[in-house]
Amino acid sequence: MSKEAEMNAIDEAYIKLAERNGKANSPAMLKILQCAMTPEEARFLLALPAPNAELASKFNMTEEAVEKKIRELARRGLVTASRKGYRYPNDPSTLHDNILSSAPQYIPAGMDKLWMELYEGEGWWREIAQNLGLMGNQILRVVPVLKSVPSGARMLPHENVEEIIRAHKELITVRNCCCRMGAKKCDHPVETCTQFGRRAEYDLYRGSGRKVSAEEAIAISMKAGEAGLVPTVANVSSIAALEFICYCCGCACLVLNPTIRFGNVKQVLAPSRFLAKVDSRTCNGCGICVPLCFFNAIKMDKDRAVIDPEKCLGCGVCVLRCELKAITMEQVRPPEFIPETIAGPSTVVH
Repeated sequence: MSKEAEMNAIDEAYIKLAERNGKANSPAMLKILQCAMTPEEARFLLALPAPNAELASKFNMTEEAVEKKIRELARRGLVTASRKGYRYPNDPSTLHDNILSSAPQYIPAGMDKLWMELYEGEGWWREIAQNLGLMGNQILRVVPVLKSVPSGARMLPHENVEEIIRAHKELITVRNCCCRMGAKKCDHPVETCTQFGRRAEYDLYRGSGRKVSAEEAIAISMKAGEAGLVPTVANVSSIAALEFICYCCGCACLVLNPTIRFGNVKQVLAPSRFLAKVDSRTCNGCGICVPLCFFNAIKMDKDRAVIDPEKCLGCGVCVLRCELKAITMEQVRPPEFIPETIAGPSTVVH
């Protein structure tokens, strides 16, 4: 069957949803939509957002049935909350994140491979990197992993993972990392993505995350750091505006992986205020730190590790894994390095 014939055989509702995602001519996106929903559900999603009474009349349903349907679609990641009500996620990254962070029983078989077909096969990774770079600001920021910064160093509340978590202790959820669920490229921990406030409420509404205490969230963070994952938050100094902490890997993360490959990671991701430095007198040249760095900031030179300050983003992962304590974190940027407001939608990427 020709591509034109295949397109003609696809229900028009799928094509319209793909158009909203900017992917009307993407075979992979159309396969994703066909795998994720029925044609009837696609038509229902096209009608959102709308009052339940209007939807009930349009689809010959009761309002109770409409509410039940919306919650079901939310569990599967097919609707997202907005000021106007629940709607279909127009941004493909949001759709990807929602679907693949759903509870496992709601993720259709083969969905991960279909997203990878879009990402690798159709070059979506390159599009992501280019679009993030065009935003003109660093919308996300690295924060140091727990216990990587010396106890005597003064950390600001909005760059201290433990303080960020405790500031949001009233409602915290943790859910599976959508990126690692989709890519399946590494063995890093999966249940790591930490949400606060409205994001946590949505996690609970759709059953994609579980509520945790501040102490458990801190323990999850420590485990993620020890496993080599890089904590990232929105690049803003208001602790109240930090609605999530993601623990990212260069293997699968839909921010780190495409921007590292494209070469514009520092246009998108701001470093922490700290920089890792090596004491050449203590370093024994074991080389353990080299493959740990997703940013390729560590090289071996004459049997000693050397850190490139232009590439280091100050995550501190290498500090935790250096048994000889030859790597330390030093403050190199002032408090005002972290902006008060963010000029861009961090929700696009997380």
